[in-house]
Amino acid sequence: MKDNRSQEQNRQTRRARLSIWFFCGILMLADGLVLLGQGIFERFGQKAATVLANLQPTLWWGVLLTIFGVFYTVRFRPATHSTD
Repeated sequence: MKDNRSQEQNRQTRRARLSIWFFCGILMLADGLVLLGQGIFERFGQKAATVLANLQPTLWWGVLLTIFGVFYTVRFRPATHSTD
């Protein structure tokens, strides 16, 4: 009986261990992909009518957020932190 209870507690403990950085990575990846798409559209399509648009900040922020998002998502994905 006690053994079953401890197994259930171990199972619940494993489920609760999701890193906040994994979710931050997913959010950064999603934002980065949206910005990257908009930046590519602005680069090859219609130009934005803003100051310093020639520096293409949308494209560079999209690239940067995509890289960080992929890193955090892969680095902190739940399967890599198993305690078994």
